[in-house]
Parts: sequence; C-alpha cells; structure tokens
Amino acid sequence: MKKIFIILLLAAGPFAVFSQSEGSHTIRIQGVSLQQLIRVFLDAGFTIEKSEGSLSTIITYPKNAPNLNVATQIKAKIKDENILLTGDYIETGKAPNSTPITDSGTPGSPCRESWNIMYTLAQSFNKPVEIL
Repeated sequence: MKKIFIILLLAAGPFAVFSQSEGSHTIRIQGVSLQQLIRVFLDAGFTIEKSEGSLSTIITYPKNAPNLNVATQIKAKIKDENILLTGDYIETGKAPNSTPITDSGTPGSPCRESWNIMYTLAQSFNKPVEIL
C-alpha cells in the first residue's frame, strides 16, 4: 500500500508544479519611452528600486496593495519601444519569498489583485496592451 501511495505522489508531482505556473505572466505595451515609463510608475505611487543594463530593466520597490496584506513589485523591460511588464507579490505575514504575478488567481486573492494592479498600470499608458 505504501508503494502505491508513493507512486501516486511521484506521479502527481509534475501536475502540481505545472498547475501553479498557469496563466499569463507578462503584459506588453507598445510605443512607450523610458521617460513615460518612469512617469507612470511615479504617478501610480511606485518608487524605483533599481535599474539594470543601461536602464533596459526597471524594478520598483514593493508597493502595498489597498485592502490586502500583499505588496506588489513590478519589473519593466524596455525593448524596441515596447515595455514588458512582469512582477512578483509578497504576502505580509507569510514567508518572505516572492511569487510571480499571473492572471490565474481567484478574484480577491493576492495573485489576482497584484495582476489587477499591474494591468491597470499597463492601461494607464493609453497605448496598445497585449497579454502574453
């Protein structure tokens, strides 16, 4: 009986890993300059933590979400006048590990709320937005 349980557990392992990574992780915004990106971040209440690679990647400090115990950190990669937004969220009071933001969380969950923050930020550019 133990062997069957162990075999089932091992067989279910890959499904558990893949089920956590479902959903979209990236939002692409077309026709955005570095100056526009920084202005939108600051207008939305985000502060810049660091930049990498000659300002080709901008990372914000985690910002607390309203009404939830979660902080959202946005990462923006600039490539050919396109911005690729991704991010992580950290639940207050839980392990300090961050979790990638996806659009697959249930309404009201920290993942979904962080996705909504990132998507609203993307729409504030008033440019074409594509979910990848």
